[in-house]
Amino acid sequence: MTCSAELLCVGNELLIGKTANTNATWLARRISSLGGSLNRVTTIGDDLREIRESTRIILARKPDFLITSGGLGPTFDDVTIKGLSQALRRRLKINKEALDQIRARYKEVFASRYFALTKFRAKMAAFPVGAKPLLNPVGTAPGMALRVGKTLIVCLPGVPSELRAIFSRHVAPIIKLKAGTGGYVSRSVSVRGIFESELAPLIDRVMKRYPEVYVKSHPRGGEGRAKSHIEMDFSYSGHDMEKGRQVVSDAIAQMMRHLSGRARVAEKQSA
Repeated sequence: MTCSAELLCVGNELLIGKTANTNATWLARRISSLGGSLNRVTTIGDDLREIRESTRIILARKPDFLITSGGLGPTFDDVTIKGLSQALRRRLKINKEALDQIRARYKEVFASRYFALTKFRAKMAAFPVGAKPLLNPVGTAPGMALRVGKTLIVCLPGVPSELRAIFSRHVAPIIKLKAGTGGYVSRSVSVRGIFESELAPLIDRVMKRYPEVYVKSHPRGGEGRAKSHIEMDFSYSGHDMEKGRQVVSDAIAQMMRHLSGRARVAEKQSA
């Protein structure tokens, strides 16, 4: 069983370099570890037209999951769900369950102090018709889930702690169920004293012998042969995890034989 996913990351801060897109990195690792396949990461600004058009383009590819991050808060530029509703041509409506979650969360935050459910706070409960809220145990803005054809759209806040909490509680189990017995194995090797161009034919030989294993080299700097440092990732994605662990081990062993006497090799901690 296959399980495909795409990410739509929303936020001007991502495009101007103010904020590193750590959410995409974290989600990519989690989706892979659950047996899913992340096909694309699209990053756009807080712009209604961009959100609307990007959503339509992604949905046309019919992934199993479209996961958005950012733009769910109370401010004027939090427009992810509004853009999504325009893409789907579904009107926005206050979702009572989401509103109750927001009200309960703010009461918890404010404790005995005065609390008012302003229009800015209520805005976070405006969902397209048919959407379901995902409880946010860390912050105030609920996540949202909405099925469109074969695609489950999931909207997550941009705050990393909130995104991770909602994903782990509500989304990860669904991806795992969809992926079935699928999973991901990854191990890394650090190589010093050889150029990447010299590694290239060795990588080809290993991947031809073990076609299930993907080998990726990552230069880590250093000039000249003596200082050259390259990390190599050996990964397997599939449904037979016992086989995956074995073929990754075999591929690393073959690579180490190829490099014996030519470079300094050390295996890093497994991912």
